[in-house]
Amino acid sequence: MRPLDVFQPGLVRGSASLPFDPEKAYAYVEHPTEGWRVYLRTASFLYDRSQPFEKGHFLVVKKRDAHTWEPPKGQMEGSVFRGSKNKPLLDLLKQTALREIAEESFVTHVTHLEPTGLIYQQKEKDYPPNHFFQYHLFTGLVSPKQVEAAFDMFEWIQTHPKAFARFTRDRREKDAIAWFSKKTRLNPRWCLAIVRLFLRSV
Repeated sequence: MRPLDVFQPGLVRGSASLPFDPEKAYAYVEHPTEGWRVYLRTASFLYDRSQPFEKGHFLVVKKRDAHTWEPPKGQMEGSVFRGSKNKPLLDLLKQTALREIAEESFVTHVTHLEPTGLIYQQKEKDYPPNHFFQYHLFTGLVSPKQVEAAFDMFEWIQTHPKAFARFTRDRREKDAIAWFSKKTRLNPRWCLAIVRLFLRSV
């Protein structure tokens, strides 16, 4: 199915709590007459700005207590819509991408974070008919100093598990960082398709 156009004018913005995580409300846009709803997500491919561009050499983070990796990614929270009625949706997606990057990879400064125009659309098994999600794919550049700081942080996490356990839940989702390679097995749930889409298109 071709990705629905979430940037068209006249869409209704809202948020909803979902069964898998009732503590949070996640942002969506909904067509007022056609009835479809799309929950918004981002995934970011980050590169060392000091190195020649190589599309397969991007940062990935490992899911805590698992053996699968993924680029920093996540869902837009409903709170982004507060006080931003007229703010362009692309700006809010970029804001979400930066938040997810900081939470999952501890990279706090990204330059040239840009949308690729690539969108991965799918639906969860428990979604009602006509409900979908979209991952909007971004690329960005990170300084060697930021890369080193992120790797150092994850090394510190490995040696301070009790302190790590006191982090907020969003910052406890990932427990290692690496450059994508054959050793970093991708999370098969959506991530494999997202990375394949990106690598084939860039």
